[in-house]
Amino acid sequence: MAEHECPFCGIKSTEAFVIQAHIEEEHAEGPTTHSLQDAVLAEQLSNKHAYEEPPVPSSDDDAQWTKCTRPGCGEYVLMQDIDEHLGVHASMEDSDTGKSQSSPASKSTAARQAKVKASHTARPNDRKKKSGPTLLEFFSGNSYHGRPPPQRTKEALPLGRLGRRELGPHAFEKQMPEHVRRRLQNDAQPHRVNKLDRSGKLRAETIVDNETAGLIPHLAALCAKDEDVLVTYLCHPSTKHINKLRCDGNFCGYWNIQMVLSFLQTTGALPNVQQMPNILQIQDTIEQAWSNGILSHGRRETGGIRGTRKWIGTSEATAYFTQLGVSVEANSFEDQGHELGAVALLDHVEAYFLSGSEKAEARGTSHITELAPIYFQRLGHSMTIVGLQRNKDGSRELLLFDPSFETSGAMQTLLAGKRSRAQLENLLKPYRRSDQSLARWEEFEIVVPRGGA
Repeated sequence: MAEHECPFCGIKSTEAFVIQAHIEEEHAEGPTTHSLQDAVLAEQLSNKHAYEEPPVPSSDDDAQWTKCTRPGCGEYVLMQDIDEHLGVHASMEDSDTGKSQSSPASKSTAARQAKVKASHTARPNDRKKKSGPTLLEFFSGNSYHGRPPPQRTKEALPLGRLGRRELGPHAFEKQMPEHVRRRLQNDAQPHRVNKLDRSGKLRAETIVDNETAGLIPHLAALCAKDEDVLVTYLCHPSTKHINKLRCDGNFCGYWNIQMVLSFLQTTGALPNVQQMPNILQIQDTIEQAWSNGILSHGRRETGGIRGTRKWIGTSEATAYFTQLGVSVEANSFEDQGHELGAVALLDHVEAYFLSGSEKAEARGTSHITELAPIYFQRLGHSMTIVGLQRNKDGSRELLLFDPSFETSGAMQTLLAGKRSRAQLENLLKPYRRSDQSLARWEEFEIVVPRGGA
């Protein structure tokens, strides 16, 4: 049976009328009458010449990615990561319905699992901050955005130029489609809404639809209720969860930059940045950094990012914050001999949060520090580290804000001061990544802001 696709956001259905109804409801600025075929044809004609990509070398690496078909998602996900990605979707749905279904945990090979388990016996207070090579040293050569070096094909790319393996399916586009640009410009604007407060009174509030504030204290309270948890450390409570907008393209690197910015703005490190910059503005700042000689090899590697859907990574994040005058500490971690990069990463992050424990606010077994969140990159995806949890069996889990997922309805209920019927495990699963899950990856990169210059 033929499958129809929304020309604006990529949602698919075998029924044409379903897509037409979706267009009329969700894309009011686009075609809304007559037929789906008219809408698709108009979109194709308007984009044909302006956004056409040049022919590029084919690569078997394209087969590593798949597009999530869950309604409203559309993320390009690594095949090896699809189980974890779908597991988060499932846990969020379960938390909203109050159900409890076990989803398979994403784990590494038996040998790597054994190495992670051996790290459980180390005492947390004996751990010292471990640093791999700094990214500033790493970037003095070539940056691969947390991904392996590009593999040459018979039709070689220009020296230093990255391809689809590193920059995604739109690695060679000249300009993003206009409907995507409009989404990025307009769909994350602050606007006023009326909400009921805890006393039942109506009050006006300014919100941004893809931002959620106030999650850190709730995560602290939930982790403190988990009887398997020994201790939890969390970053500054001002850090917001910012999720993707519904448009065609993976912009996770930009959303994570915005999450770090939410901390920097609140703590006064960026007095000249009053409003959250959108993705197009962040691209302009990165291009400006390159023009000023800050990690300028990024322009050669990407071919430029302004107005495109090319993926970015830690090199661009470092260039961005440096251009704003924010000093950063950037490090990479990879497998070395018998030690896994995942263990080295967890050691470093745990030591980082322990360094802020003296000034932390204790809430049971949870400690909310005044430390910055951490920009976190691994193969194919970036997220924001907002905490670390050590369990009574010695295992550890990162607490993350993942821009691929919006805040669940159950968590929104807690934020509104109401009780949720969701189970604790389902509430926390979207934010947790276990050491066994992390061990599937061989290399990681982080960027930690250290305040204004």
